[in-house]
Amino acid sequence: MLSMDWALFPSDCFCYLISLASSPTGSKAGNRRTANIRSIGYSDLFCLSKDDLMEALTEYPDAKALLEEKGRQILMKDGLLDLEVAAQGPDPKEIEEKVDRMTSTLDSLQTRYARLLAEHEATHSKLKHRVTRLEKKLVPPQADPSGEAPPPTPETEATK
Repeated sequence: MLSMDWALFPSDCFCYLISLASSPTGSKAGNRRTANIRSIGYSDLFCLSKDDLMEALTEYPDAKALLEEKGRQILMKDGLLDLEVAAQGPDPKEIEEKVDRMTSTLDSLQTRYARLLAEHEATHSKLKHRVTRLEKKLVPPQADPSGEAPPPTPETEATK
């Protein structure tokens, strides 16, 4: 079991690096991680899941590689890393599950997008119809073929 003691001061933070390297592929402890934290006074404690951390690190591949290496070093130092299993790479079943989740999410997003597109088109059509009706109401009447001017309206009186 990994044990570390730190003294933190106001505005300090820490990262439990073992979460980067502890996975079923290579870690003798499996995917189990624990941390005991003792605070004197008020503290805010935030916990980021491994999946969320890995998603955030996709934008920072150099930082991800550095943190994973540090996690591997900690596991190796404590004898918690099985190098043969770690060399095999990710579990194909785990990858397949992730692909299935991504496919499901993509299907859901496509359905939502199609619904939004249909709503947009319906709203656009309604607005176009309303604008056309308003334009017809605002068009001044055409001159009478007899040559007489149309009767004055309040709008035409105001322009004189």
